[in-house]
Amino acid sequence: MNYGMYASAAGAMANSYRLDVVANNLANVDTVAFKRDLAMFTARPTQAEEDGGRRYTTDLLENMGGGLFALPTYTDFTAASLKQTGGVYDLAISGNGFFQIAQGDQTLYTRDGRLSIDDSGQLVTLDDHLPILDEDGQTIKLDRQLDTHIDATGLISQAGEDIARLAIVDFDRKDNLIKTGSNRFMADGVQPHPVESRIMQQYLEESGINPVSELTAMIRTQRMLESNLNLLQIQSQTLSQAATRLGMISG
Repeated sequence: MNYGMYASAAGAMANSYRLDVVANNLANVDTVAFKRDLAMFTARPTQAEEDGGRRYTTDLLENMGGGLFALPTYTDFTAASLKQTGGVYDLAISGNGFFQIAQGDQTLYTRDGRLSIDDSGQLVTLDDHLPILDEDGQTIKLDRQLDTHIDATGLISQAGEDIARLAIVDFDRKDNLIKTGSNRFMADGVQPHPVESRIMQQYLEESGINPVSELTAMIRTQRMLESNLNLLQIQSQTLSQAATRLGMISG
């Protein structure tokens, strides 16, 4: 394969991938507690470097590198600012940590603190009514007719009686957390540990997306993608002209 076409194609694929990641970030600019994704890449070694021989290459070609390989997306877990909502069951974590959610026999983790009480009295997520877990790994039962107070430690009380304490956990290696959709994470090979972060009732964490930065990244990525596609077209035309002229000479 033509080396220039290979490098340009690798660049086009890399920037197309990055464009998808940036577009997803922008789509979640208003999603509560959303964490920004970053497209990551690594330089591919040249064929000569992989084979250990340089018979069919030159220093000029070697200095161009071997293109790019896409790596798994990196998630930026930096805490975003908090906004007051006035909702009794709106909770935000000030600092590190995640709420625990029960989904079947699986435990998921989120910083989205939009909660409610379902018909059975369980404290659940607002969107799909999955149970929130306490520090003992149990679901939390509340009386929706009573006023609910949640203090800074996550202790839930109603009518002056302590009901349960929310489980707030964190991870030593957050790069092992995998997004599962709906702003939740699954722990892959890492164990959570309790963390003492402040719980803010009647607050929610805002999205971690800066729309200006993401729009700038989108424009820059689109331009790089267009440049790679233009280079592919130019090289294709050059090869076509070369083949035509060589055919005329040989004829």
